[in-house]
Amino acid sequence: MLHARLIAALGATATVLLSAGALPAQVVQGDTVALPELVVTAERTPTPLAKSIATTTVLKGDDLRAQGLFFVEDALRQVPGAMPVPSGSFGGIASLFLRGGESDYTKVLIDGVAVNQPGGAYNFGTLSIDNVDRIEIVRGPVSVLYGSDAVSGVIQIFTRRGTAGLNASAGSQAGSFGTWTGTLAASGGQGPVSFSGSLSRYRTDGIYEFNSGYRSTIGGGAVTWRPDRRSEVTLTARRDDNTLHFPTDFTGAVVDSNQFSTQQATTLGLDLGRRVGTALELRAHLDSRREVYGSSNQPDSPGDTLDFYSRDVGRSLRRTAGVTANVTLDPRVKLVTGLEGVWEALLEEGSSGAFDQTRHNYGIYGQALLEPAARSVVNLGVRLDDNEKFGSHLTARVGTAYALTRTLRARASVGTSFKEPSLRENYAQGLFERGNPGLDPEQATSWEVGLEQSILAGNGSIAANYFDQRFRDLIQYDGNAAPDQPTYQNVAKATARGVEIIARVRPVAAMTLGASYTYLVTRVDDAGFATGADDIFVEGEPLVRRPKHSARFDARGAVGRVSLGAGLNVVGRRDDVDFRVFPQVRTTLGAYVTVDADAAVDIVRRAPGRPGIAATFRAENLFDRDYETVVGFAGRGRLLTAGARVGW
Repeated sequence: MLHARLIAALGATATVLLSAGALPAQVVQGDTVALPELVVTAERTPTPLAKSIATTTVLKGDDLRAQGLFFVEDALRQVPGAMPVPSGSFGGIASLFLRGGESDYTKVLIDGVAVNQPGGAYNFGTLSIDNVDRIEIVRGPVSVLYGSDAVSGVIQIFTRRGTAGLNASAGSQAGSFGTWTGTLAASGGQGPVSFSGSLSRYRTDGIYEFNSGYRSTIGGGAVTWRPDRRSEVTLTARRDDNTLHFPTDFTGAVVDSNQFSTQQATTLGLDLGRRVGTALELRAHLDSRREVYGSSNQPDSPGDTLDFYSRDVGRSLRRTAGVTANVTLDPRVKLVTGLEGVWEALLEEGSSGAFDQTRHNYGIYGQALLEPAARSVVNLGVRLDDNEKFGSHLTARVGTAYALTRTLRARASVGTSFKEPSLRENYAQGLFERGNPGLDPEQATSWEVGLEQSILAGNGSIAANYFDQRFRDLIQYDGNAAPDQPTYQNVAKATARGVEIIARVRPVAAMTLGASYTYLVTRVDDAGFATGADDIFVEGEPLVRRPKHSARFDARGAVGRVSLGAGLNVVGRRDDVDFRVFPQVRTTLGAYVTVDADAAVDIVRRAPGRPGIAATFRAENLFDRDYETVVGFAGRGRLLTAGARVGW
């Protein structure tokens, strides 16, 4: 029934929208210090930050490019509660643990298009800042609005949109490890049509002595048509082409001279909308994310017989269609309702056998944003999903915010969330794994409270958040399963709770200072099939690779034509498992501190009819600190780059 209603609603709404176009997108301004006036991701509709209950951080693309950053992974180090964990050189696999959740508990969107693998996995090591206008990071459960994978949070990347006239830029940087980047970008508009686009190339020889190169070519853009003041149609596209050579085995040992992996990803989105009167906004979206990937590990020489050799290829595909209605019944009563259908497919061929399966999910959701009094805001949301494998699943959230004074605001919320099994966990038929079609989704119940205090006459703020997440039905691999029996079961439980403290100040117009500290306590409540004291899951012990203490300090300023910035990252001790010995042993990774710095000099300032030219410099791990992010995988050494950018 839900399937039929969704298809009917999609057809009817698309007919209405295509006849008129879509509503102009709201523009969110903000940076890592000054809070934006509007956020979109937290409520799935443009909402003033003061009326948004979810904990949200906004990073501006211009600020990130001014720092000389290329990877989103590095930008996320500025976000409280976010812990990126790379394993190896540039472009290698990088996980993100948000508020202590699993690495597949964060939904990632690019212009509204989900880019996670079916089942939540995502490699942040290849995600670039190309053409980014802003990044919104919502911490906490958001499955009510985004369905599966939004357990610990949602990260949405909004790309730039064109405006009247023509703007263009180009830049290049080169430095240690044979690193080089080149970027081109342009945007503009005339009449009802606007556009933006970018193209970038990144290459590096990597941190290892051999077979450590990474190459990335990324292009994308958006075209918008506004046939009238109430309508808009936007088409977005992005293409990623990545090749990574890596000499390490699963223990981090540098042993292989020709191992490599490839990835080509195509992301497409079509967004349509129409405002009907003053009370109703209708939107529809059609999305597609296609990835083709492969890996090769062949003998290094004719006499090499000591490894397990393989050549694997795969293809994943996710297609999504949905409609949303934003209804303003009263300035104090707003409703967000929607229907969404998702179709997923995964094909893999390689040493462990062939695999080709599909799955679908249909969801209906609704959320009310209420202002029962002048100082208070309340949200109430519920979602019902109908999944091909685990059937119906209900999620909900409720939250409130109250202005205690003109400068002090309190927040509280509670919600549930879920992550569907991966297609491998449902369907695999390999030599060492067998899928379980009867798996339930992994689930979480989370709550948080927070205080936000404005200081220095609005030129600064201090915030503190306490969060508590309880995960259950975690899917675990059972290596001792009987022949022909599923190797995946819902068994494990865990808890993650902690405190985030954030301070941002602008003591003078040309300077911003920021600091954040996260205290995180994780615990395995049910180890499931794991019985040893050296397993990844050990009852009563912390979850691996989550530091109890982490902090970030930032300073940025400008003097005349010179802009300067510095960031200090502090990562505390954390548990991990050492697979370099047999049997494996549980160990502790040491704490470390790294310092990054950047500078830019305006050689020629941009003016009408004259391009702007700036020289750029960046240092990562300035003092060349030795550390490990994963047992056996050394952290990246000092990276120094210099370059120039031109804008006109």
